[in-house]
Amino acid sequence: METVIGVILLITFLGFIIYAARGGNLLLGLFVMAVLWSGLGIIAGKVDWNTVNTEVFQGGPEGFGPTAVNIIFGSWFGRILIETGIARTIIRKAVELGGDRPALTCILLCAVTTAIFTTAYGAGAVVAIGVIVFPIMLSLGISKALATSSFAMAVGCGLYFNSSLLKQAAGTMVVNDQQYNPLSPEWYRFAGVALALHFIAIIILVIINVRKEKKVLTWAVNPEVDMSEERNVNLLACLTPIIPVSITIAFGFSGIVSIIIAVIWALFWTGYLTGWNKIANVVEKTFHEGVSDVGLVLGFLLFLQMFVRAAAACKDLLAPIISPILPQNTFALFLVFGILSFLALFRGPLTIWGAGVATFVIVASAGTYPLSVLYPLFYIPCCTITTSVCPTQSWNLWAIGYNKVKVRDFLRIVLPFSLPLALVLQIVAYFMFAA
Repeated sequence: METVIGVILLITFLGFIIYAARGGNLLLGLFVMAVLWSGLGIIAGKVDWNTVNTEVFQGGPEGFGPTAVNIIFGSWFGRILIETGIARTIIRKAVELGGDRPALTCILLCAVTTAIFTTAYGAGAVVAIGVIVFPIMLSLGISKALATSSFAMAVGCGLYFNSSLLKQAAGTMVVNDQQYNPLSPEWYRFAGVALALHFIAIIILVIINVRKEKKVLTWAVNPEVDMSEERNVNLLACLTPIIPVSITIAFGFSGIVSIIIAVIWALFWTGYLTGWNKIANVVEKTFHEGVSDVGLVLGFLLFLQMFVRAAAACKDLLAPIISPILPQNTFALFLVFGILSFLALFRGPLTIWGAGVATFVIVASAGTYPLSVLYPLFYIPCCTITTSVCPTQSWNLWAIGYNKVKVRDFLRIVLPFSLPLALVLQIVAYFMFAA
């Protein structure tokens, strides 16, 4: 009986993969999967109604509360960078430094974007930066497809350090109520290597494609993004994007404390600390916008927690089936995930922001690998592929639509760089976390 139900669980998992890949509504899909797996667990005698009532549908969303708070603060910080003019100033300086060299200016704009998203989070922040960066890139003679691709990869590049996304992933990858702590020296050492390799991939992508396009145009900023009349904030204010990560690594401050310190720093050096009402207005405005930016993301993640709890309750039904077919060699597991990283596209079975949450539970249920191994194994395809280049990621979808780029043209540019990158990072992660 248990084996039969375990097989049924795997069949429904495959159905969910197809549903996600076809663009089905994931929020409702995850809820249905949570109900279905809870019901199958009850039939098999592995789950009782009290567990479903208190731990799956109530405890799941409630347990995600601390992570949701981190996400909100990260989104708020992104809005602070935009409202105070810090983001625009940094972008303007990058353009001035690049001059009339399209490839260099594009790379510098990508570097700025990466720095911002080491801490800033949310589709709203991405859109606000994108509407500044894209017209500049296009006025350089950069094609729409290349501008979209390089910007999307630059956003993803910063997320190896982004505490909001790191905590979000940790809150999803739970084993026996235990979470991996990604805000640790161990992780930050890997994040530094990952960011460097990811940005090298962006540089190569830009240089190769600019040469292919054979466009060397002297740029003139489009009137829509003419920032000549806007004041520059000072250099100390421009340090704001890197402050949270820096003080977290250097002094061990928590993510929220680091963000609050950076916000105070930003407000001080941009002249917003001159009056109580002025402070109150900017804080209220940016916090409201930040929460709005991640509202749907939080809804998705709260329903995701229901399925995570339901799947965890069914792990004893899956372990006997899955354990014999999992690679016994840890390096082979990392290698397989690297080679199959394309399965993180379209919410497939290797991204925990989609069908991959069930893959995580299935792999974790075998009890073979500790969280310190599972976390990088699953985070890499989520960050390097899903958030960076997947067309179903909200900000990537926006960028593709904003620039009127065909999805196939976008993928044709990014996949030859992002897929090998994911493989390389899995090999690096093996030697840093599992060897």
